Amino acid sequence: MIEKIRIWDERAVIYINQKIKRKPLDYFFVAATYMGSDVFAIGFILAFLFLPVSKINDFALYAAAALILSSITVGILKNAIKRKRPFETIIELKSLKIGVDQFSFPSGHTTAAFSLAVTAALVTNGHVASTAYLLLALLVALSRVYLGVHYPSDVIAGGIIGSFFALAVHVF
Repeated sequence: MIEKIRIWDERAVIYINQKIKRKPLDYFFVAATYMGSDVFAIGFILAFLFLPVSKINDFALYAAAALILSSITVGILKNAIKRKRPFETIIELKSLKIGVDQFSFPSGHTTAAFSLAVTAALVTNGHVASTAYLLLALLVALSRVYLGVHYPSDVIAGGIIGSFFALAVHVF
């Protein structure tokens, strides 16, 4: 099963890299990937802390807790699994090495993006903006694969981890 996932991951990254990758899209996905960065997440949360609305303060508290818990989980998994990044294992890959640490699995950018998006969606109780939050998180996930710094399974795992902790913090 793991071998089938590995083969699918490599084929997907190579396909995107060879068939979809274009210079104008490079700029777009570099910008998109920063929405999953630590700096963006912390700045986003801090900006909401200074607004007086109680739901926004709930968002800041829940998002901070979800980000901390999911980041710890990602760090533990990355150091336990030690999966190499696509640009290290696929020789013909043309990668833009934006926002990378040593290991690939799971995607920290995607985890952070989904932690924020799911928290925002839960706090706003299905407001129409919830769809926009989730689409932006999905865009971060796609950017990580497009840039050649993650495999699809890395971003799927990151999305699950970020969503899980956002939901867990919201419920408890």
